[in-house]
Amino acid sequence: MHILEQFLLVLGLAMDGFTASVCMGMAAGGRIWPIVGLESGCHVTMLLAGYALGASLPESLTAIYPWAAALILTAMGANMIRLARAPEEEPCAGSGLGSMAALALATSVDAMTVGAAFALLEASPWVAGGLMGAVMVTLSVVGSVCGSRIGRARRRAARTAGGAILCLLGVKIFLGALGLISF
Repeated sequence: MHILEQFLLVLGLAMDGFTASVCMGMAAGGRIWPIVGLESGCHVTMLLAGYALGASLPESLTAIYPWAAALILTAMGANMIRLARAPEEEPCAGSGLGSMAALALATSVDAMTVGAAFALLEASPWVAGGLMGAVMVTLSVVGSVCGSRIGRARRRAARTAGGAILCLLGVKIFLGALGLISF
């Protein structure tokens, strides 16, 4: 798996964390470092846990790995787009550390699935984890600092963009498994 593909996959995955950071930034009143630590830590941990799970699958199933990865990524992306279009409920998040931790954990669960997809596609766990950490730290800082200024419309756009990236990568993997493309 090419480093650019890994970066785009991590970027698409991190959009949920970004929107959660925006939401937590609105509620936290300037306390960004707990948000950054929680979002980034949860995403990296879940990605590596998923990688370990995916790497432990039997070698006899290697023929279905690309198909499974394509299906998982496309379904996750479509679900992100669907959720971005649904009406949001208030409030976004509490300002307490417990509420922030729960939201960080909830938005990072899908990172476990992507981690398994990285393992199935034989990507390096160190590169994937490093990219996830760098992207999540950056997006968590930007999201939490700008949370009160961005508002609801931009959160939906970020979720939609993240979902579209995951869908496109899923389609790319699918077309590669069919032998129609090779980049």
